Amino acid sequence: MLTRIYVNNFRCLVNFELTLDSLNLFLGSNGSGKTTVFDVLRKLQKFIIGDQAFQQDYKVSDLFKNNDLTRWQKSQIQKFELDIQGNGGIYKYTLEIEHQGEYAPPRMRLESLTFDGQPLFNFWVDAGDRGMPVGQARLYNDDPNREGAFLPFFDWSRSGIGFIYERPDNQKLTWFKKRIANFFIVEINPFVMESESRQEASLPTWDMSNYAAWYSYLSQESQGKILKLTLELQNIIKGFDSFQNPKSGDVRILSASFTRPSKTTYRLNELSQGQKVLIALYTLIYCSPDENFTLCIDEPENFLALPEIRPWWDQVMEYCVNNEAQVMLISHHPSLINYLASNSGYWFEREDNETVRVQRITDNKEGLSVAKLIELGWIYDE
Repeated sequence: MLTRIYVNNFRCLVNFELTLDSLNLFLGSNGSGKTTVFDVLRKLQKFIIGDQAFQQDYKVSDLFKNNDLTRWQKSQIQKFELDIQGNGGIYKYTLEIEHQGEYAPPRMRLESLTFDGQPLFNFWVDAGDRGMPVGQARLYNDDPNREGAFLPFFDWSRSGIGFIYERPDNQKLTWFKKRIANFFIVEINPFVMESESRQEASLPTWDMSNYAAWYSYLSQESQGKILKLTLELQNIIKGFDSFQNPKSGDVRILSASFTRPSKTTYRLNELSQGQKVLIALYTLIYCSPDENFTLCIDEPENFLALPEIRPWWDQVMEYCVNNEAQVMLISHHPSLINYLASNSGYWFEREDNETVRVQRITDNKEGLSVAKLIELGWIYDE
């Protein structure tokens, strides 16, 4: 589980620190920095393991742009930290990016990974013999008593952790990479969910535009989960019977079969926006890893009425309890806020478009009170 995130000098996040639980609801007005936290997580995921949906690796310059620096800060260095609990301990990942203006690409200044304080990987920039900066690294294995291998010249344009292959003696580092891969970070846009796929995708994209490709992968690798998903959708969507994903030339075409009012098949892109959102939301629950994953969804209630989203949210809460799962939601829905704010809420706030401040919503003296949220009009007193 991601227990802490720290960000400095990235857009509106300055010296920003957030501690997290298994269930987290981000609240606040538009522009208060909620989605920016998700953007950071997506960038770090892509930097460390690449984009598995498109089988693509990323350099520093692909992800960290000059215009992502905080406008009112003079520093050219961005810093990110993740604390992840799992595998019997606490992982701490640290990344520093140094920007060099418009005419030179940004570079990695520092990258490190520890497990309960034991170093697993370290990268830093040294002055070098001739006074010129040079990237250096030290790679460790699972044995804390063995000195790490020193690498005197190391590429500062991309993650070192991302290019370390799995070996029998580096299972702690490998576990971390697999855990980072189990971050599902989405803002579902039903308008771009197409029915055709040319290849399989092991993860959904940010907007779920590759849902058909993700389904093709799941139907091959997780047939039992697809069966459970199908049975649940039969209860959720009236008349829904099953999915069909036949091949037509070079592509597969994902369709949904309905039994009522008559036996009819519709392509995915022919379904209503709400139906597509429901399909995506329930797939995220039923087809995610069995444990150790984090689900981040920006406004899951879009295109749905309360009676449609409430059963899904009940299942999310149950899934968090029964599995080692974590959920982070951004929501403006008053009923969801009423339901969750007092136990799982975080209030994001920016004054005069400056630094983000975040407070835990609570009924005690620490943080932002539920009574204050009622006063602000974000929840209503029933």
